[in-house]
Amino acid sequence: MDVMRVAGLSMASAVVALVLRRLRPEMGLAAALASGVLVLGMALPMLGQLIEGVRSLARAGGVKDGYMLLLFKVAGISLLMDFAAQTCRDAGEEGLAMKAELAGRVVLLTLALPPLRSLLGLILSITP
Repeated sequence: MDVMRVAGLSMASAVVALVLRRLRPEMGLAAALASGVLVLGMALPMLGQLIEGVRSLARAGGVKDGYMLLLFKVAGISLLMDFAAQTCRDAGEEGLAMKAELAGRVVLLTLALPPLRSLLGLILSITP
């Protein structure tokens, strides 16, 4: 992925969406959403390399697979909810974007409970 291409596409798409919004608001929204999906699609091929790189680092550091799975889930949910919220903002729905972000935070906190329980159990086991 060439970052200059992504940046250029993003800026050009923003200008097109801005112009279209003034002429036909529904077309401006469609252009912004389509451009967002295209930019995301340009980033997806790098995702496999990123995941493999993090797995390699985890193996070298002796990190358990369960912790890495949790890390990938947290990262995926964070990115997905951010994308959803930004899409809502593109559509002019700030309130819905804030609710999507809140829902993402609740899910992330729920995912954090098992490691927190484990950590608390460890702390309690070593304290007198």
